Amino acid sequence: MLDLSVRVLQLPLGQFAAPAEMLTGGDGLPAGAVFLPAANLALASTPCALPMFEKVALDVCERRRCDVLLQRTGLYPETLDTVTVEVALIMDQMAALVPGLVYMRHRNGSLWLVPQQVGPYIEVSENGLAISSTPPFVTWDERTDGVCRAAAEIVRLMHRRGH
Repeated sequence: MLDLSVRVLQLPLGQFAAPAEMLTGGDGLPAGAVFLPAANLALASTPCALPMFEKVALDVCERRRCDVLLQRTGLYPETLDTVTVEVALIMDQMAALVPGLVYMRHRNGSLWLVPQQVGPYIEVSENGLAISSTPPFVTWDERTDGVCRAAAEIVRLMHRRGH
């Protein structure tokens, strides 16, 4: 793929065996967005900074009654620009946005979204997104190691040839 931000979608997509469907038409998410029916999850990626697509993610979440994972890559994912993620979820019958998350690859291989400061921890698994109030790490060093593992995966995705 020519768009590096879309290439980064391979990181969360790697957690799913079920096929993804391209989202086209009036959804309003960035080009290249996909929907995973088995996980009830839309995945999208953009090089644009906040607040671009923030309201769209909430609208898609509410209209489709699905979770939305929107990653922001900047123009140089994980080499100059930290990849951040916001998630739109249905909470108390309304769409709510959880911003400021980063990818973390746990040493057991699971993929997590962790807050940069304070907030919920979200596992990205075959079943979709699962919120946890318990962190997937014990020490800040473990968190840092996991964030670095995920960043290294993203850098490798950027340098793949023929994709």
